[in-house]
Amino acid sequence: MVIQMNRIKELREERQLTTRALEDKIGMHHAVISNYENEKRDMPTSALKTFSKFFEVSIDYLLYNSSFCIYALYKEGNFYFAIRDDYYRELKEKKYIYFDNNNHRCIDINSLIGVGKSNNILGIFEEFTRINKAEVLFAKCKPSDDEIRALDDEITEIELNRLLVKQIKDAIR
Repeated sequence: MVIQMNRIKELREERQLTTRALEDKIGMHHAVISNYENEKRDMPTSALKTFSKFFEVSIDYLLYNSSFCIYALYKEGNFYFAIRDDYYRELKEKKYIYFDNNNHRCIDINSLIGVGKSNNILGIFEEFTRINKAEVLFAKCKPSDDEIRALDDEITEIELNRLLVKQIKDAIR
């Protein structure tokens, strides 16, 4: 039994791409892609970055070092959510994850939460993320001033998980 050390083939097939089609999209020869997929060749950092960016995953995820993180675009807010592998598979199975014409992995947040078109759904996610970070922070003995100020910074990544979705659904109802 061969143990796969990278997820390139899995991610390529998820998008229903051949190695030649992927070659056209990322500018890497299909034979080189095949060698990387079959681990006949070590990947340089530049190749890892190329695959990570195209497939919208972290390099750790690409190399099986982590089940985190896959990125899904929320098109209405032009924002990427970070998702752990197990929850991603669940969302994909329920058809909340899809690929757009540009091969971006997208998430239908409005359907996931069970609301119609909402202009502020991203703001709700950001606020709940901020609240959850504050709860963790203030559970410590005494947070530093820098940690408190960081709560007010713009949130650049939201980890989408079952708990956050449940909190938002409960708040909206």
